[in-house]
Amino acid sequence: MSSSAIADRIRALIDHTPPFDRLPEDQRAGLLTDISVEYYSTGEVIIEQGSSSHKGLYIVESGTVRLMDVENQRLLDKCGEGDFFGSFGLIKGGVSIYEAKAVEPTVCALLKASRFHEILDKNEDIAAFFESDIKRYVRRMDKQVDVTGAHLLFNRRLHQLVHREPVTCSLRTTARQAAQLMRRERVGSVVVVEEGRVAGIVTTRDLCDRLVAQGLSPEVPVTAIMSTPVITIEPEASLFDAMMTMINSRINRLIITDREGDQEKVAGILTDRDIAHYRGQDPIATIDHILYAQSVAELVSIRADTNEQMWRLYRQGLQADMINRIMSVFYDRLVVRILELAEQDLRMKHGSMHVDLPWAWVRVGSGGRREMVLNSQQANMLIHANPESEEQAKRAQTWFSLIATRVNEGLQACGFTQSVHVARDPRWRKSLREWKRTYREWILEADSEKLKDGSIFFDLRVIYGQKGLVEELKADIVDALNIQAMDPDRTFLQIMATNALEHKPPLNFFRRFVVERSGGHRHTINIRDRGTLPVVEAARILALELRYLESTNTVDRLQYAAQAIPELSRVLEETLEAYRFLVDFRLEEQLRAFDSGEEPSNYIDPYALPRLQQNLIRNSFSTVLELQESIAHRYHLAKKRLI
Repeated sequence: MSSSAIADRIRALIDHTPPFDRLPEDQRAGLLTDISVEYYSTGEVIIEQGSSSHKGLYIVESGTVRLMDVENQRLLDKCGEGDFFGSFGLIKGGVSIYEAKAVEPTVCALLKASRFHEILDKNEDIAAFFESDIKRYVRRMDKQVDVTGAHLLFNRRLHQLVHREPVTCSLRTTARQAAQLMRRERVGSVVVVEEGRVAGIVTTRDLCDRLVAQGLSPEVPVTAIMSTPVITIEPEASLFDAMMTMINSRINRLIITDREGDQEKVAGILTDRDIAHYRGQDPIATIDHILYAQSVAELVSIRADTNEQMWRLYRQGLQADMINRIMSVFYDRLVVRILELAEQDLRMKHGSMHVDLPWAWVRVGSGGRREMVLNSQQANMLIHANPESEEQAKRAQTWFSLIATRVNEGLQACGFTQSVHVARDPRWRKSLREWKRTYREWILEADSEKLKDGSIFFDLRVIYGQKGLVEELKADIVDALNIQAMDPDRTFLQIMATNALEHKPPLNFFRRFVVERSGGHRHTINIRDRGTLPVVEAARILALELRYLESTNTVDRLQYAAQAIPELSRVLEETLEAYRFLVDFRLEEQLRAFDSGEEPSNYIDPYALPRLQQNLIRNSFSTVLELQESIAHRYHLAKKRLI
C-alpha cells in the first residue's frame, strides 16, 4: 500500500475519531506530523502492565487490542477501529495498570505524548472529553500495580488467595486429637464445625494457654479450649476488607466461609501472616506495635514511620480513600494508647488525686469525622459523669486536667499540633451536665461567634472510656434541636449556614482560580479551607437538621441527606463525587510533599498542574458553589454572590 494511501487512512481516522473530530480541519491535518503508524502482529504486547514508559496515545486504525489485568486474568476492555488507549498513563503518569495486546493483526496511529499534552493544554473541550475517561481511573477501584513491578493485592478477592482446604474437626474431637491433626496436616489451627456451621477455632496458642498452662487433660473436648464465637468473612471480600476486619476486631485470623442456604462451607483461613506475606509491609503489625508500646517515645517513632508507610502504600497504588481509612485507625489507636499510658502513669504517681467518675475522651473535627490527613491538628474534648458534691467536682477538675494535659502533650510529641479545641482547655473539659448546657446554649441561644468556635464539636466521636456518656449527650442534642425547630426563624441552622458560606471556593465569575495575592502562600489556593471545608460544613448542617447523629463522617452525612431530601439529591450526589476527588487530591499532594522532604500543606498552585487536573479541580469547585447556593436557598438566607 502506498504511503499516500496510508496517510489518507490515518487522516480519515482522525477526522472521525472523537474527540479529535471536534478540532478545526487545519488542526486535524496538523496532527499528522506527530503521528506514526505502528503495526502489530497477533499476540504482540503493545503496552506492558507495570511499564512506566508512555509513548503516546494509541488510536486503533484496524484490528483489535485487548486491555487485560494480567495478574487477575480479568478483561478490562477491547479496542477496535476508532477506539483509543494509553490516555490514563499519559495523564496520571506512574505505571500502566493494564497490558495492551493485539489479538489479531493490528494497525495503530500513535500520537506523540508531547503533542497529546499540547492539545489538552490548549483545548478545554478535548480536555473535558478525557475527564470522563480519567475519572473512571482517578479513584482506581480496580487492580493496582506497584511502581517497582510488584502487583498490589489489596483488591484481590479472598477466594483467589486460598490455595488449600482448611483443616476441620467436630465438637466431639478431643484436644489431643486436634493437636495430632494439626501436627499431621502441618497447620497452626483447626476449625471446629458442627451441623454445617462454624462453632469455633483451636490454635496452637489455645493448646498452650488453655490446655497445658491450665493443667487440663488432653482428653477434654475441643469445646473446652476453642475460641468462640469466630469472625467469618465471605470469599468475595477483598484482601483490604479482610485486613480492616482484623484491625477493627483486633484478631489475627479470619475464617473464610461460603454460605449455601443454612450451611456454612469453610473455604479457608486467612492470618495476619498471610497478609504480611502478600503485602510485605503489614499495617496490622503497625497496629500491634502501637498497642504494645510502653512509652510516648515509642509512639513518636511509630507515628513517624506511619507517614512513610502511607507513602509506600500510595506508591504501590492504594487508593487515597483507603489510605485515609488506614490512617484514621492508626491515629485512633495512637490516641487510645497515649490515654492508656497517661492514666496508668498518673494513677501510679498521683493515685491519691484520682477521682472515681466515669469519663470519655472524644475526638472532634476531622478526627471526629475520620477525615484526618498528614498535617491534621488534634481536636478533642473530655466528658465525665456529674460529680455528686462540690468536693468531688474540684477533684474531678484537678484529675482530668492532669490527664488532658498529659494526653495533649503526648499527641503533640507525636506530630499532632494543638488547635484551640483541646481538652486541656477547661472550656472543652466538662461534666455531662455542663456539656448539655453548652450544647443547648449553642443551639437555643445561637450566636454567630460562639458557633464559629463550637461547630466542630458537632463532629463528636468517642474513642475511649464510657460511650454511654456521649450517647446521653447526643440524645440531649437531639432534644435541643427539636425545641429550636419550633422557632419559625430556624435561627440556629441559619447562623450555622451563614458561617459556612464564608468559606467559598476560589473561583471568579469567569471560573478562573482566585489565588492568594500576597504573603508566604502567594499564587496558591487552600484546598482545605476553600474546597473540602465548605462541603464538610454543609453536610454537618444537613445532618443536624435531619437529626442524623449515627455518623459524623462527611460522606455518610451526604449520602444520608441525599436519601432524606429528594430535592437536594442531585446536587448532593454530584457533591459526593467532587468531595471525594478533592479529598483524594489533597492527600496525594501531601504524600508527594512528604516524599520530597517538604512539610505537608493544604496549599497548591493550580496553574502548576496539568490542564486536565486544573479542569477537574475547577469543576469540583463549581459543584461546591452549587451546593452552597442550595444551602443558602434552603435556610432562607439573603441571596449572596458566591462567586
